[in-house]
Amino acid sequence: MNAPVLKALLMGSLLTSVAIAQSAGSIAGRVRTAAGDNPPVPNAPVTAKNETSGASFSARSSTDGSYTISAIPPGKYEVTVEFPPLFIPFLRKQVEVHAGQTTRLEVRLDDVLLNTLGDSGAEFVQLMTHHPAPTGPPPRMSDGKPDLSGAWLGAMPATVAKPEPLPWVEASAKERQKKGIQPPSAYCLPMGITFTGFFGPTKMIQTPDLLIILDEDEPARQVYLDGRSHPKDPNPSFLGHSIGHWESDTLVVDTVGLNDQTWLSFDAFPHTEMLHLTERYRRPDLGHLEVEITIDDPGAFKQPWTMKRTNSLAPKDVDVMEYVCEQNERDRSHVR
Repeated sequence: MNAPVLKALLMGSLLTSVAIAQSAGSIAGRVRTAAGDNPPVPNAPVTAKNETSGASFSARSSTDGSYTISAIPPGKYEVTVEFPPLFIPFLRKQVEVHAGQTTRLEVRLDDVLLNTLGDSGAEFVQLMTHHPAPTGPPPRMSDGKPDLSGAWLGAMPATVAKPEPLPWVEASAKERQKKGIQPPSAYCLPMGITFTGFFGPTKMIQTPDLLIILDEDEPARQVYLDGRSHPKDPNPSFLGHSIGHWESDTLVVDTVGLNDQTWLSFDAFPHTEMLHLTERYRRPDLGHLEVEITIDDPGAFKQPWTMKRTNSLAPKDVDVMEYVCEQNERDRSHVR
């Protein structure tokens, strides 16, 4: 291709881009929490749906809460920001976009949970926002297995496949959401295994025969690695009975004997005492811990479903602190 032809093509492409930019508009603003001094909410998904065509455009907020949805056709849009489980969904209809102009839309997110005074969903988001993790090979025990020990920063899990609840579970969840029923933690009760490693730091202490998991918001948990089996008729409890074995460099933890008092996620799904959890822990390098949890409860769901998260190793000055829920719930009689 000769130079004049190439130049013409480039010029045509440039003119087309300019024309598109002039015929399109954008929506921009900042996402903040409605609590306190309105701290920014990073990594919030902002979606604009054209009310006529149904076409959707999206962006995520940056560390200072700012976002921009660019190059969208003029028209009226429905803008949503959904950030479960920390915030109530935001919805604004009839947001007008004009050609060549930027429409400003400031987003304020209200907290879902009852938190300790001074805390808000934004603080949790900041804790879970990506932090630089150390690099290098994973440490190993004397038997050559990866050592999972360390303090790990919280990470928001992702659902691999959408859960398929049975009708009674779906109805119960909708009723909980309609009535605004708070999760167990609002009443100083354990949230359950699926919430470990979610919000604050989690500390893991590994020996050849036992893995101890310490979480600021949950009771201490023991995972037996000494080859024992589950008891034949375990007494149902919040954390159940956990045993683990190694499959190559992956620790597989099997848990049964769970009561039906916990939540599995902020979808507010109930579960039964048939709940069976399978966790897979893998430390691919020094700074990361990959966790996969498969949830199997034939009394509540049509088929098993899986959640995944990746935790980063916390800086050396971060540790699990003492947290006594009752000290922050002095007026607990009015919470319900």
